[in-house]
Amino acid sequence: MSEIVKLSPRFVQIKGKDTVMLKVKGLKSEKAVNIDTLLVLSVLIFMSWFYYGWRVVIVTLISVASAYISDIICVKLCGKKYEKDDLSAVVGGVLMALMMPASVPYHIVILANIFAITLGKQFFGGKEHNIFNPVIVGYLLSAICWKDLVLKYPKPEEMLPLTSAVENPLSVSLTQTLTYAPTPSNTIVDIVLGKFYGPMGTTHIFLILICACILSFRHSTSGLTFFCGTVTIAVLAYLYPAFGITRAESVFYELSSGTVLFSLLFFAGDYYTVPKTISTRIVYGVLIGVVTVLFQRLGNTENAILYAILISNPIAISLDDNAFSFRKLWDEIVEDMKASKTKTVEKKK
Repeated sequence: MSEIVKLSPRFVQIKGKDTVMLKVKGLKSEKAVNIDTLLVLSVLIFMSWFYYGWRVVIVTLISVASAYISDIICVKLCGKKYEKDDLSAVVGGVLMALMMPASVPYHIVILANIFAITLGKQFFGGKEHNIFNPVIVGYLLSAICWKDLVLKYPKPEEMLPLTSAVENPLSVSLTQTLTYAPTPSNTIVDIVLGKFYGPMGTTHIFLILICACILSFRHSTSGLTFFCGTVTIAVLAYLYPAFGITRAESVFYELSSGTVLFSLLFFAGDYYTVPKTISTRIVYGVLIGVVTVLFQRLGNTENAILYAILISNPIAISLDDNAFSFRKLWDEIVEDMKASKTKTVEKKK
């Protein structure tokens, strides 16, 4: 009797005579991955609170609540039962909050999560059928609708009021600053510690790298995709420098700006959309890196990596399907060769 094996919400195969099981080393359950992700995200929330004050906590709570409630309503409207231990909306709400400036009006956070859940997640049938990363969909739509409020940021270490509207002076991100000046006024130490204009949770470069190591070690993200994407962007930044004076500075600024490391870790390595085999994860990471640099060079796009991941998401599904077909074909060839060899030996006897 064939055995049904569920590798992920999107990758189910039947283990039998005519099919093959593609093993993923260290595969964890969805709930375990989400819990690990929330734990490391809590560190980024703490650092954001340290730089901007209690407004960060309010934005995060509003974001999580709006994402969770929107998800429940959509599931109920579809006539389905909501899973009580489903943490996907909570993780998405935290990620959405950390992608926003600390000064973002509260209503924009709510609408961004409604966009994410309705258009990015439930429109395609829910988390098990995600084609695009819902958080990216919601964030980009909000950035298009309210550009000046989503893509301009307060100064770090400047406490913000708790009211929805913030009157503190706002500035463009490090990416846009580098467009006009070869080197920013921020020191390398400041950039590593996250003391520069940008989304409140994505500027903590040093902490994000530590989070990447923890999640990769615990098999709660695709460390391979993160590594390949990072290396690809670094190599292209070295070969075709756009920022800084030296090639080394170009690599540093390319990886530090535009939410690159944060997006590679939490969006490119997303449990629901990342490819499921080693080879496809390598291809996926390289593809995201190449498309990111192309967007950055050709269009000077703000947060270019988000568009790169959005474009690469559907390709990930195709990569998995092709990998499975190729593996199945290869195993059939090997079986035929073994059978042929066995027959030859029997004839000699």
